[in-house]
Amino acid sequence: MANFNTVVNLEPNFGLTVTNRPKKKIVKFAEGYEHRINFGLAEHSNPRFLNLSFNDITEAQSDTLIGFLSDRANDNDSFDYTPPNDTSGKFVVEGDWVKTFNSAGLNSVKVAFREVFEP
Repeated sequence: MANFNTVVNLEPNFGLTVTNRPKKKIVKFAEGYEHRINFGLAEHSNPRFLNLSFNDITEAQSDTLIGFLSDRANDNDSFDYTPPNDTSGKFVVEGDWVKTFNSAGLNSVKVAFREVFEP
C-alpha cells in the first residue's frame, strides 16, 4: 500500500478544503415528517473529499507528485494519506489533476482525493 506522505513528501498549501458528504437516504412523509437512514455501515457513511493545491513546487517535486498520481491511476489502488491537522485514511484520486507551469522551474498541481473504506 502506497503512502502519499512518505513517497511524495509534500504538504499542500493553505486553502485545503475538506468536504464531508454523509451517505443518507431520506424518506419524506405528509405533514412534514421525515425519516433519515444511514446508507451502509455508520463508520463508513461520512467520507471526506479533499481539494489540494501544491503551489510553487520545483520541477522535480511536481514530477514525483505526478508520477505518484499516475501510478495510482494505472493500478487503481488506494493509498494512505494524513491531511494536515486531521486523521489518516485511505484515499483514491477523484477525477483529474492539473499541472500549471508558473515560471521557470516552478509549477503548481491541483488534485482532489476521495476517502474510501477498504481493509
